[in-house]
Amino acid sequence: MFYPQNVEITHIYAPHPSVKAMLGFAGNALLDTLFRMHPKSEGNSVFPTSSGGKGIEKNIVTISLTAQTQDVKISLNTDESYSLTIAPYYEGQGRRLHVEINAVTYFGARHGLETLSQLVAFDEVHECLQMVSQSTIHDQPSFKYRGLMIDTSRNFIPVKHLKKMVDGMAQNKLNFLHWHLTDSNSFPFYSKSVPQMTRYGAYSEAEIYSPKEVRDLILYSKLRGVKLLPELDAPAHAGNGWQWGPLEGLGDLALCVNAEPWRQFCGQPPCGQLNPLNQFTYIVLGEIYKDMLDLFDRDLFHMGGDEIYFQCWYNNAEIQNWQRNRSTFDLMDLWGHFQQTAFKKLKEANGGNYITPIVWTSDMTSRGRIHLNPVDYIIQVWTTGMSNEVKELLSENYKLIFSNLDSNYLDHGFGTWLGRDHLWQIKTWQDLYDNDLGKIVEFHLGVNRSREAFRNGQILGGEATLWSEKVDQHNLEMKLWPRSAAFAERLWTNPLNRSESVYPRLLHHRNRMVNRGIHADRIQPESCHQISGYCIDPYSVI
Repeated sequence: MFYPQNVEITHIYAPHPSVKAMLGFAGNALLDTLFRMHPKSEGNSVFPTSSGGKGIEKNIVTISLTAQTQDVKISLNTDESYSLTIAPYYEGQGRRLHVEINAVTYFGARHGLETLSQLVAFDEVHECLQMVSQSTIHDQPSFKYRGLMIDTSRNFIPVKHLKKMVDGMAQNKLNFLHWHLTDSNSFPFYSKSVPQMTRYGAYSEAEIYSPKEVRDLILYSKLRGVKLLPELDAPAHAGNGWQWGPLEGLGDLALCVNAEPWRQFCGQPPCGQLNPLNQFTYIVLGEIYKDMLDLFDRDLFHMGGDEIYFQCWYNNAEIQNWQRNRSTFDLMDLWGHFQQTAFKKLKEANGGNYITPIVWTSDMTSRGRIHLNPVDYIIQVWTTGMSNEVKELLSENYKLIFSNLDSNYLDHGFGTWLGRDHLWQIKTWQDLYDNDLGKIVEFHLGVNRSREAFRNGQILGGEATLWSEKVDQHNLEMKLWPRSAAFAERLWTNPLNRSESVYPRLLHHRNRMVNRGIHADRIQPESCHQISGYCIDPYSVI
């Protein structure tokens, strides 16, 4: 038993001052978490300073942190492993516990501190904290990419609420936040080079992400072990924000913007698709890429690329002439031209240096893969996990991120927003937990070839997506948590099955998250938490 005021970070070892400063931040974040574990805490310590003769105030916990490398950015090659040792020692009066956390990188050490915080519990009887007195843990994630996606185009979500999302990700060791910044609905990302995008595309002046806010969120996330991955979806899902071209003599940068009847031109309203034959479209696109890469890391970039509706392009006279000149009715080559030119612009925006693009599964990944070199592209799967397209992609050595909609779509359920086409069954925490990537790959390739795909690094990991047709800051957290916590355990430990212990552990972790300020959804009555395992029904197993 101990009080949080008697916990001290005694040693920080790092090869660079910036890493040492980050470790100091993470250590202070742990101390803040411990102080907030008192149920009456509102950000200030309410723990007693004396135990009335029990000697609790004499017990000391010391913590030593080590990161071996200078890495300060998360990548697909980041080593997130750590070791954690808790051991008693005796010095003077009271009990002493020493915690040693060793990691290759800051991010591994931060994970170690997160684990440590989950080994501590509040003791209501003595109004203090308790922690295991002796333990050794060696831990590392099963997958490199453990992500969530948030869409801030359909409904704008203020940065302070995105930070709360990052807080939850940190508590669950999720490491990639895929930010679907723009869509045909709105363009909230402020581009200093092309300010017309928000002038014509933002819902209001108050619903814009400034460069300063983006930088702040990137740093906030990095300190919590989360990398922000930007997406500029194109050529489809690009409407509002792109309609100013004719007013400035640039022609139509996008086609079918807000077109009606929308079902003829896009998958959901409002419509909009970039004009692949207007050279100014690529110039503007390149400027936006530059502004994004001035803020975000320059190793990965999500280019979107899903749900292209050829009917939108078919109705354009210039594109019709293009078809006649090439004697083709299939616009896949035109889409391929767009994708290759956009990728070229992305590399130019990166100073001529290579950058790895990510695209969604689409008609191109199904029948136009000639335009997507597997050496270059990472494919994010949003088909079902059992789709034959997954087998084809694996067989052609593409690297994959799984967001298969039969398990990983957090927005599904909760009623429809647009008729029967958007009436989906909710994905429960069990669906996310049971989405075993190993079993999916083995289904497609067989045991031996599946093992080879994992050894070759083709299976990067998974991402749960939260599209925001029915999401804003007021219901964001309950739709994310605790289902994403179950998803996080799947990607970190990759268990062979879902044991009976998962439910009570998730229930306890959900309460922990709530106590740390996350508005996670309820999944069982409180009685099920207090009597662990009591609410399992062997005759009705999900």
